[in-house]
Amino acid sequence: MNVPTAILAELLADSASAWWDVRRTGDRVEHRDDVVAASLVAALDSARRKYGEPDAGGWTWSRMRHANIKHLLQIPALGALDLPVQGGPSTIAPSPGTGTHGPSWRMVVELGPEVHAMSIYPGGQSGNPLSPRYKDRIGKWLAGELDTLFVPHAASEMAGARSAGALTLVPGR
Repeated sequence: MNVPTAILAELLADSASAWWDVRRTGDRVEHRDDVVAASLVAALDSARRKYGEPDAGGWTWSRMRHANIKHLLQIPALGALDLPVQGGPSTIAPSPGTGTHGPSWRMVVELGPEVHAMSIYPGGQSGNPLSPRYKDRIGKWLAGELDTLFVPHAASEMAGARSAGALTLVPGR
């Protein structure tokens, strides 16, 4: 449990704590239940004004939170901006509003005698903005899908049916 959550849990346990009193109300002394009830009513009213009624379907995390995958040169047309992301306040790496940085590579590895791995990253297989593969991974990344990774046991397994070609770099003399 993180510190703010732990403090809130402790505060919620004490319904008569002085922290619950709203000073602007003068002589009236509020308690936990008064403040929590008023806060929930205010939050619901605010959400209804901004997103409509809950039954209308507008209350989704992705409507409020977005990710931005920016091009290294910060050229907007070459990035992928305002992407709706799924999650919640307790999920790993939820976007804090309009996300601009954070973990993006997702990888799951099953260790054992036979290693199995899956991963995904936002972006594409190509660095060329004119290529159809420039942003071809973004949809799968947004959907939370993973690709199976090839995990070779030896260098000899790298060539063959899984490879389109080989590039050998030889240092100059």
